[in-house]
Amino acid sequence: MSEILAILNKKGFHYVLSSYSALDQYFRIKEPGALYINTDASLIALAKEFEGLSYPGLPFADALLNHSNTCVYFRCVDDLKKPFPEPFTALTLLYNSKREVFLDPLNNYRDIRLPDLISQPGRLPPDVVLIEAAKLISRYHYKIDDTSIPESTHSCHLEPDMQKHLLISILNGQYPWKGFAFLNRTGLVEKYWPELYSMHKVTHSKDYHPEGDVWEHTLETLRYRKKNDLTLSLALLLHDIGKPVAIKTVDRPFHKHSEIGARVAQRFCARLGFSREMQDNIYFLVRHHMIPGALMKLPLYRTEKLMDSPLFPLLLEVYRADISSTFIGPEGYYDACRIYKKYIKNRKNPYRTVLPLKSY
Repeated sequence: MSEILAILNKKGFHYVLSSYSALDQYFRIKEPGALYINTDASLIALAKEFEGLSYPGLPFADALLNHSNTCVYFRCVDDLKKPFPEPFTALTLLYNSKREVFLDPLNNYRDIRLPDLISQPGRLPPDVVLIEAAKLISRYHYKIDDTSIPESTHSCHLEPDMQKHLLISILNGQYPWKGFAFLNRTGLVEKYWPELYSMHKVTHSKDYHPEGDVWEHTLETLRYRKKNDLTLSLALLLHDIGKPVAIKTVDRPFHKHSEIGARVAQRFCARLGFSREMQDNIYFLVRHHMIPGALMKLPLYRTEKLMDSPLFPLLLEVYRADISSTFIGPEGYYDACRIYKKYIKNRKNPYRTVLPLKSY
């Protein structure tokens, strides 16, 4: 963020942080998300200073810049003291980072700390209003009454890169399960992410999954993250995506769901424009998310290569969050951690004797 603002300062452009960036400053969010900037610079002037600037054609952004894994949204305005049209009053807050002061031109300060989002009339398409509501309730403490917002009319279409931004915005929030549940109720999950929607109504055995169907289980796993790591969060969202299309047998209703799901998850990430590295990481985590629970039974030659992967600690976190949302106790996770730590300790010894895992 500082690099972008330094360029604006150097060129003499005036700006304020707006919407989510202003709220992040107000609520002191430690892991800021996308950067929203209102500036008096023209699109032509911005294009001269920022290589790779794109123009998404959305109501809330005139230009988009992907910079160091951060999305920067520029709004070109004539008056920095006048807020951009927003669907909710909380988003009208502005922040002057130079003076380190907040600006509240519409006197909406009291609304910011309310538990419920307060909508305000405008001309934004209904789908955009729903999307902003999902982002707000995922990132902050807000809740929303579904009856107070417009029904989806499919009046606009989000291109894959904007779908990616929406997905990341929700996953990077403190409460992503709220945002996804809301989008599912509005029909937007079915519209944009049918792979996720297919998990809805796929039933689990109540003996192991008290939280309900595969969709509800997936949302529940997100509650058990210890940090808002994007790779971890995306893996949790997609770890059971293969269950709706898994091979069903009498004894195993979701046979090979991890193998099938890894391919589905990789295609999903590719369609939304995630990097090849992210696609490969998600494939690994989804494909092997059942392995930590089987470490006690599998021979070392089956697991040694997996435990050598730098992604294995993250795989353990996926497994921990997965079983934490079920009736299964944490013993399997602790066993897997113990085996992994023992393996790493022995691997550092060049004269070690390779023993079966059960000996660990």
